Amino acid sequence: MQRFKLNLSVFLVLLLILSQFGSSTLAKKSSSANQPAAPVNLQIPKLAYDEDSITLVWEKPKDYSDIVDFNVYMNGKKVGSALKDNGGPAKAYIDNFYENIDKDNFHTDILIHNFTVESLKPNKSYDFYVTSVNEDGVESSPSNKIVGKTTAVPEVFNIVDYGATPDDDTKDTKAIQAAIDAATPGSKVLIPEGQFISGELWLKSDMTLQVDGYLLGSPDAEDYSMNFWLYDYSTDERSYSLINAHTFDYGSLKNIRIVGNGIIDGNGWKKDKSHPTIDELGNELPRLEAGNNSKVTGNVQVENGKMSPLDLESESTLGILAANQSYAAQELGMDEKSAYSTRSSLITVRGVDGMYYEGITQLNPAFHGIVNLHSKNIVVNGTISKTYDANNADGYEFGDSQNIMVFNNFVDTGDDAINFAAGMGQAAAEKEPTGEAWIFNNYIREGHGGVVTGSHTGSWIQDFVVEDNIMYKTDVGLRSKTNTPMGGGARNILFRDNALEGIDGDGPFVFTSAYTDANAAILYEPAQEISQFKDMTIENTTVRNQGGSKKQSILVSGNNDVGEVYHENITFKNVKFDNVFSANLDYAKDFKFINVSFTNVKDNGANPWRIKNSTGLVFENTTDAPEDAAVKPEWPANSALQAASSADGKSVTLTWNAATDNKGVAGYTVYKDGEKVGTNYTTTNKTSYTVTDLSPAKTYNFKVEAADATGNRTANGPEVTVKTNGEKDVTPPVLPENTDITESTTKISASDTFSGKEAEVVYPGFTWASVSWKAASDDVGIAGYNVYANGELHGFATSNKYTLGNLKPGTNYEVKVEAVDLAGNKTPYNRSLEVQTAVPYPVGAPAFDGELQAEIGNKGTSVHLSWNKAHATNQEVIGYRVYVNGQPIKPEGAEFTPINAEMTTADTNYTVTGLKQGKKYTFKVEAVCKGTKYSKRERLSDVLPNGLVEVPGYRWSGSGPITTVHLIPGKATK
Repeated sequence: MQRFKLNLSVFLVLLLILSQFGSSTLAKKSSSANQPAAPVNLQIPKLAYDEDSITLVWEKPKDYSDIVDFNVYMNGKKVGSALKDNGGPAKAYIDNFYENIDKDNFHTDILIHNFTVESLKPNKSYDFYVTSVNEDGVESSPSNKIVGKTTAVPEVFNIVDYGATPDDDTKDTKAIQAAIDAATPGSKVLIPEGQFISGELWLKSDMTLQVDGYLLGSPDAEDYSMNFWLYDYSTDERSYSLINAHTFDYGSLKNIRIVGNGIIDGNGWKKDKSHPTIDELGNELPRLEAGNNSKVTGNVQVENGKMSPLDLESESTLGILAANQSYAAQELGMDEKSAYSTRSSLITVRGVDGMYYEGITQLNPAFHGIVNLHSKNIVVNGTISKTYDANNADGYEFGDSQNIMVFNNFVDTGDDAINFAAGMGQAAAEKEPTGEAWIFNNYIREGHGGVVTGSHTGSWIQDFVVEDNIMYKTDVGLRSKTNTPMGGGARNILFRDNALEGIDGDGPFVFTSAYTDANAAILYEPAQEISQFKDMTIENTTVRNQGGSKKQSILVSGNNDVGEVYHENITFKNVKFDNVFSANLDYAKDFKFINVSFTNVKDNGANPWRIKNSTGLVFENTTDAPEDAAVKPEWPANSALQAASSADGKSVTLTWNAATDNKGVAGYTVYKDGEKVGTNYTTTNKTSYTVTDLSPAKTYNFKVEAADATGNRTANGPEVTVKTNGEKDVTPPVLPENTDITESTTKISASDTFSGKEAEVVYPGFTWASVSWKAASDDVGIAGYNVYANGELHGFATSNKYTLGNLKPGTNYEVKVEAVDLAGNKTPYNRSLEVQTAVPYPVGAPAFDGELQAEIGNKGTSVHLSWNKAHATNQEVIGYRVYVNGQPIKPEGAEFTPINAEMTTADTNYTVTGLKQGKKYTFKVEAVCKGTKYSKRERLSDVLPNGLVEVPGYRWSGSGPITTVHLIPGKATK
């Protein structure tokens, strides 16, 4: 079995994005008697095999323009065609798309390049290769040849044998968990036909969870543990999921499969009975209520110091589990926004190396669908997601994860279909990027975005190939979203051979730095480097029949709130748009449009281009290319910048010769000492400008650049250095009457507290603190303020607000401020502020030094174990679990989970008794630590300091010291 990894051939494709890659055209596959090129990188994805089947995937060759299908060979004999014999849930919808929706052959043809070989024998090896086939039926030479081996028939642990009862109202959580706990490595836990009800479940390494029945999530909030934080630096408290695989020593959990033809239902929201959905094949899809944080619990409110009763039967209450969890959190003291973040997702895995999903149907999560965090080697093959239109119901989410395959899935979601995240702000900046993803052969309908990078982009999302997918009625096809403080972004994305139909949201392609989320509750330190999207190629793709109220086929939205931030180096090549809105580009840089055609543009007078604040655009062989966008203004040979200082030296008037442009110069951008003057893209549309707020007798450098209407800006404009008139300013700034420095507060309205009283609270950051003060004044002008932390200059603020970043958690800082005028004169404020960052957040899991020592008892029926005390970062090690042959030693009545404090012993030694002579035993020890975070309780903010309550969390190591002992009669050995 090959380890799943997108090898060099995939990333050679990415390296070619900016060069000559993509010689194939959008044309339908032409008839040719010539032999087509062979497929490359035939492989078996990680864990994509069992006792009777093996799944194969492969890449298209560099030139695939004449290929229409692929034949699959096993042991030298053809076993099927990828196009004709693919039985995954996406295939019927793909076939229908080309037969009944794309009747005039407008759309690009996608190629199917996956195949599952079935009816194999257990524990047997098979040889495979694949050939390409052209329209004439001519085959290529074979691909690389590989060997795949099925597993032995696994031991099955049926949950019914552990007390689960189908088709009744009893909860089966304990029985299902007992089956999981009892499962041996390589075995299968079976949820058979019938409906079973469960709260949170915990998976372990080297197991398969096979769901053939209907697993229904409990609607009760108490069946799901809280104190789950998405990131170490998160500030919002969440609930764990229905199905969990969880570790903080990433990689200690391995090789988990969730498969079957059954349904996993999160029981999150009520069905929307008034809007049934019939899909393209005539099937009725479930339609869930489109709730939000105010509608989930209906009309509940604070009455007489507590929450009014929750009425799940009320038509105004849209949630089920989502309502119960939000309501329970409000009873604990959260406001509706914080409480809304406590909902459970359907499946969450954290820290798993090797995660495989196949066949299952996911329904109705209270929050997200399938979430993979800090994991790698993840495969999602042939699953069904039906979560439309539940709020936040992403189909598949991958955060801080690597080596990802998503193929052959049918996705109908209430939020983003396939979403990637990479953390938030400065805390994420140095983490490993999310990336190396291959997304292909999926049928994606509805949902906010088909494939989405963001909004959490802190450590970058990169190295993707998204190809051969159908996206139907999604709001966006390729959606890249972030905001200024998030940091990071997305890069090295290849989006090719995809057909987009009926896109009805923000647009088929979105690259925006202006994303906001009304439900966002996580606080974080802003990133030092501003986020952006760059180095992407959209190729051989078709877009037709755009709807919705957002009128753009391509949206590029950078920003200028922290200087000019572009999205850059994005290429559209061989892309056809029909019956769409015009492109809307704002802060686009070095975009290329090669063989991009627009027909039947629905707005802008049929002109496909709306462009501003954008530069370096290239248009080649493109229908209706805008003349103005391709040519920069030019300066005359004798251009010069003249500068005249006012008598008082507080302003300089600049004049210059006009630049020229093929369509006309729209304006000029003035720079003072390298900084742009004003916040707009251009400073003035005239050939003169007076720069004010200068200091007398001071030297300044000025430069002017010309821009046309689309934003093409020169880089060789004239410049001048001038010393202003007047006497040098030696008078320092004047302090305001109130010189207090204050920490930023959050106002809790009276309606959000149990007491009915308004409150002001401070939410301390782990590594940051935001402060403000009253502005100083000066007869010439204030340049800004120096901000000091514990006597050292931290930074310079141009306004009277400042966020100190890169602080240490749990540390006191004395903050001082110093006003600085335009001449550099300084006046220290005569006050200081003591701020304290939040206590250090837990990091990682406990770790051990040294080996596990085993001393065999005199009778050979006991073993005394001892080990060194484990250690952890920002948390206290409080105990240990001892395992014998994979099974834990538990106190009577204890239930072990990866997040509770139940343990075998608090000591660093333990004697295992009741053993049998002559047997081998493997012993393992794991450690648990206790960490603390503070969680928001807005409704109690008038009685709790800052409305925060201490919440303990427990982290178990998945790894630990191991030893094996053989108890031989008369000679027990290690």
